[in-house]
Amino acid sequence: MRRNVESNSDPYILDEQLAENSVCKRCGDVYMAGRWYNPDQLPTKPEHAPSGEPHMVICPACRKYSDKLPGGVLRLSGKFLSEHKEEIMNLIRNEATKAQSINPLERVISVTSSDDALEVTTTNEKLAQRIGRALYKAYDGEIEYKWSEDTKLARVNWHRES
Repeated sequence: MRRNVESNSDPYILDEQLAENSVCKRCGDVYMAGRWYNPDQLPTKPEHAPSGEPHMVICPACRKYSDKLPGGVLRLSGKFLSEHKEEIMNLIRNEATKAQSINPLERVISVTSSDDALEVTTTNEKLAQRIGRALYKAYDGEIEYKWSEDTKLARVNWHRES
């Protein structure tokens, strides 16, 4: 159990609330009504209509991306991976796209491939878990989840031989 991890111990999520109508100057996501939105998914209620000039900031996901600081690490291995790499990469892309449409701060930072393994780093622990769960559901195999005791970091290992 992760008792010593605060509910929001992510140093990239600011404690103070950002100004309404803040826009990430890198990805274009918009902070409004207390959360981040993709520009095409902004709330349409009149009380959420942007007022004045946007405040240009860098969102937490873009800061993590540029710092290469993952919240989740997913490691895939086994013979099945090398035989079905394209299908697996499509699944990873699809899950990342779905997650980002729900929460624009959930993104893949990097995908690193070696002869017998694939490592996917994500901006938060939930996306690594989500992709791991989707892999297990689609292809079976063995899956293991490990959480850091003192930070918000998840390590997910998925393995399948045949």
